[in-house]
Amino acid sequence: MKFFTQIEPAPSGILLDTKARITALGSCFAEVVGQRLAYFKWPVVLNPLGVLFHPLAISSLIKRALSLQEFDSSDVFQHKDIYYLLDLHGQYSGPDKQVLLDRANADLKLLNAHLTQSSHILITLGTAWAYEFKETQKLVGNCHKLPGSFFEKNLLSCDQIKNAVQAITEVVAHINPKAQLIFSVSPVRHIKDGLLENSLGKAHLISGLHAAINANQQSEVPPKYFPAYELMMDQLRDYRFYKSDLIHPNDQGQEVVWEFFKAQWIAASMDPLLKEIHSIQQGLTHRPIHPESEAHQEFLLALQNRMAKLQSQYPHLKFD
Repeated sequence: MKFFTQIEPAPSGILLDTKARITALGSCFAEVVGQRLAYFKWPVVLNPLGVLFHPLAISSLIKRALSLQEFDSSDVFQHKDIYYLLDLHGQYSGPDKQVLLDRANADLKLLNAHLTQSSHILITLGTAWAYEFKETQKLVGNCHKLPGSFFEKNLLSCDQIKNAVQAITEVVAHINPKAQLIFSVSPVRHIKDGLLENSLGKAHLISGLHAAINANQQSEVPPKYFPAYELMMDQLRDYRFYKSDLIHPNDQGQEVVWEFFKAQWIAASMDPLLKEIHSIQQGLTHRPIHPESEAHQEFLLALQNRMAKLQSQYPHLKFD
């Protein structure tokens, strides 16, 4: 007897191995996979310019980063005594305009370096709802908790989303043609928009995203879809897989998503290495009752030897 709908991993594309270099961008759900990849010591950069939720903001940032179009005074909005970069996450604000620009441009260069060198680029779309800044009539990446009267809420059309995803695939293919793009739709519901509005927004994301992916299947490295949304909405349609806010997946739900990603995207030959890294990570978090004991010192020495052996085989591995 089956108690839930099983989603089977589909053939993916370029699998992650020890040479993989990963950039993860988009909504906060990107951290579910990104943080686990980092746990297993893959070189990962995760949203170096902060979380972005809608595809036009993500597309704009990727194009800016790959062309190294630095932020300047024209991108800054001042309200009272604080400066804001509305294209970016709320962390990009402060009382000193030049400090703000310098920090954003340094992070932009970091993103450029990773996008041009990554073997895999994971992009998670969060919502199709976006806010237009009335003063410039431009969509923003984040409202920075500024007065709501400054903005007008818009639902992105399926064509707008398709075009944004298409722009991402084209600019990445031009700069880094060997990179594997992996898109997903975040299962985290934006209930502040309203449940009906959330469903409508997710439907637009799925429709526009798949239209763009299907249109690019003849490219050298076709973009792929990872069904994070479907895993949570269909296979794990039970609130025991959610945190107490009933919105975000809990540890158990995240682990199911990770195991699915592993089955679909990580080469089976990596299993012994991942098991050894996990064992070492557990050892590093061990809290002994008697830290000065001979037995614990022997344990630490053995752990150091295991780490040194792995690092000699895989120089990119860096243990804390």
